[in-house]
Amino acid sequence: MRVVFEDTTQQAGIDRTIAFQFMRYTRGFWSGPTFVTAWILTLGLAGCLFLKLLVDVATNRWNRWFFDALENKDAVSAGLAALTFLVLVIAVAAVGVGIVLTRERLQVRWREWCTARLLDSWLANQRFYRMTATDSAMQNPEYRISDDIRMATEPLTDFAIMLFTAFLAAVTFAGILWSVGGSLNVTIGETTFTIPAFMLLGAIVYGVTMSTIIPIVGKNLSLAAARKNEAEAKFRFEMIRLREASESIIMAQGEAHARGRLFSNYANLVRTWLLVVKYHGYITWVTNSNGAMIPVVPLLLCAPKYLAGELSLGEVMQLASAFIQVQVAI
Repeated sequence: MRVVFEDTTQQAGIDRTIAFQFMRYTRGFWSGPTFVTAWILTLGLAGCLFLKLLVDVATNRWNRWFFDALENKDAVSAGLAALTFLVLVIAVAAVGVGIVLTRERLQVRWREWCTARLLDSWLANQRFYRMTATDSAMQNPEYRISDDIRMATEPLTDFAIMLFTAFLAAVTFAGILWSVGGSLNVTIGETTFTIPAFMLLGAIVYGVTMSTIIPIVGKNLSLAAARKNEAEAKFRFEMIRLREASESIIMAQGEAHARGRLFSNYANLVRTWLLVVKYHGYITWVTNSNGAMIPVVPLLLCAPKYLAGELSLGEVMQLASAFIQVQVAI
């Protein structure tokens, strides 16, 4: 296979053509000589993620058991629940270790395969020499082989894990919200309305609302951060240029001018940095408010049915735990 290095650093967003090329190029890890290792790690990771979901569900049910025991003043059940919690803690730790080991080994082996393939292409037919001799448009191939492969494989693996776990959690805990929460009867005047699956609807409305507000409030933060990074790079470039031209600057007695350029660039960096601080403050209003509201909102939603005796304390805590899990998934 002929590998063509292209300078795509100026592209923004996702180029579907490049994405499909990357998928075709790297899928050999799962179909070539390394397919046994690749699939063992992939399926092992998926198995650990399923086990994590089972442990999360068990913890959710534990909440109901324990708080029902407290509500009923059942010391025996509360004691058994406390002992069971120790087992859950060990299970959470063990599954977490399994996820870390399989995920990071998968990332290492996938990067190793991609790097070996690129190195073979770079070294074949003296390409590493001819690219330099012909002044190829490809810049810093060594950096791209080393760091670009890492930046392409590691975050992609983490993102796939996040999507997979979010889907599993959303489906599983949405079912708990639906089955345990049931419907809610709301009386306005002489009319009674029935809201089916009210906890699930509440979780969806709340999650979608917060997921919409955060990008709106924080839309300027990413642009400000990009400008700050650009100012950082420009400031570093000015210092490098000062060092490289130090002799000519001294001979021309241009220290004052050079100092002025440096401080001017740093002043621009400070201005862009303060903008980042400003927009970070805006989005912190939303994120901190959300963090404070998430544990309380499901309790408020459950309060009418709990006060009416339609839900036990344990069911309320189970629903609250499931509500938070759905929010994390959204």
